[in-house]
Amino acid sequence: MNWLQELVSRLRQTVRFDGLWWRKAAYLGSVYGPEWLKQYAPPAVAAMIFVLVKRNRRGAIVNLQRVLNADRWTARLAALRMFSEFAFCMSETLEYYSPRPQPVRLELPSHDVIAEALGEGRGLVVVTGHFGNWDIAAKTLRDYNRPINLVMAQDINASTQEYVRAARERVGVRVIFSDTSVFSSLNMIRALRQNEIVAIQLDRMLGAGGARLLPFLGALALFPSGPFALARLAGAPLVPVFIPRLGPRHYRVVIGEPADVPREARDPHVLDRVMLGIVRQFEAVVRRYPLQWFQFAPFWPEERESTGTRGDVYVASVAKTA
Repeated sequence: MNWLQELVSRLRQTVRFDGLWWRKAAYLGSVYGPEWLKQYAPPAVAAMIFVLVKRNRRGAIVNLQRVLNADRWTARLAALRMFSEFAFCMSETLEYYSPRPQPVRLELPSHDVIAEALGEGRGLVVVTGHFGNWDIAAKTLRDYNRPINLVMAQDINASTQEYVRAARERVGVRVIFSDTSVFSSLNMIRALRQNEIVAIQLDRMLGAGGARLLPFLGALALFPSGPFALARLAGAPLVPVFIPRLGPRHYRVVIGEPADVPREARDPHVLDRVMLGIVRQFEAVVRRYPLQWFQFAPFWPEERESTGTRGDVYVASVAKTA
């Protein structure tokens, strides 16, 4: 009976809205479909998910109320547009990673901070968010001829995890799962000391690491201290990078001001100052492109409490911050 229950569970995960079956269907449409399908299918699918998946819809609306300083109805309409933007980003990622990629227009900054940082030979910690199209950015970083290590947590839907990992590694982006081994941090430090790039999301709690409460868009929010501790331990510079979508296959590469994490950042007050400088840059980008921040769970602790969204990672983070 246990094997039957496990089989049924796997089948349910596969056909869920974020499961492997739908991911493969999206891949076929994004890569081999006609141009009209690529234009109209993503917003249509996004609208269906918006209606059917209450938890994600509610989280997006609550977040956008704060980001836009708007009433619930205005935030609801904005959330629907955000779902559509996310669908377009996913579709263009699948196309870009395929054997038949279409040209993507990238607006690059005139000052190449990343090349300068890598020129120091200390590796580079890139922090970003679940914002715009990070996958296209990660593939673009290959132009620096340095190995790229993308740190991520296990996928919520296990049916897609290996599929997504394999797709990224086919284009030269190595995946490090932060919550599968006690040696993950050692692998990250080793990569940095070999002058490689380690990329970590700033708005995701990866594993059971600590977090700090910092002001963000008018209220305190939790941000992981792991990327900063990693940069301190490896002696590597830290640079924020964000890739907003401007239109069909059109993106802008936003590279923020780099930060060196001093040894004194063992002290929580010093660590908070360094983290706040990066968080403020993230805040500025979210304000400029509010519909590009693909955050589908309540982000601020007070919103999590009011909506009853409390996960184990969140509770552990609050405990470490107290």
